Amino acid sequence: MGPSPEQLWIALAGGFLPALIAAYKRRGVIRWYLYGALCTLVAWPLLALPTLHALLVRRRDPPPKPSPQEERRAAALSLLEESSVRSYPSWIEDLTRKSRDGVDRRRYVYEHIGPGEPLELVRELANRGDGGSVAYCHRGVRLGYVPKRQRWIADALDDGLSLIAVAMKVKVGWINRRRAKFVATRIVVLSKGGRR
Repeated sequence: MGPSPEQLWIALAGGFLPALIAAYKRRGVIRWYLYGALCTLVAWPLLALPTLHALLVRRRDPPPKPSPQEERRAAALSLLEESSVRSYPSWIEDLTRKSRDGVDRRRYVYEHIGPGEPLELVRELANRGDGGSVAYCHRGVRLGYVPKRQRWIADALDDGLSLIAVAMKVKVGWINRRRAKFVATRIVVLSKGGRR
């Protein structure tokens, strides 16, 4: 003997509770409605099963697609791992000082620079009193300088070599976590320029 019309109506009504929870959690509603209706049809107390199930099961979202910036950074880091690429360790000196434009370099680095971010190397002939300055730049903002003991970088740029820098590690401060205190880089030799 099949279910009575009264039992069918109760089962149809019982499916709404798990379906409402599923809709709130942005899941497929029909499946949860049928699950609740079937459990209610078999035995009224079983309605608790799909209701609790809908409350406790987490939605399985696909992993987020990386942003273009994250893809660019990952590509730069993978390039550095190739054996044919010549690169040398360095870091940004004078990061704690404000730039000439009044930009707080440490905050700027915290907000815009991450591992894999490419940085420009800009030769500055009349700066810092030694004639061999090379500045790290990002979108026109001077972040600091190549350490003085790495004068070969200025000489390489003067000789026409094409160099870029890639940020490898950004350390933030202990007290003020929204400012960088150190940036490790790698200087990458791309190619020879016009002069030899």
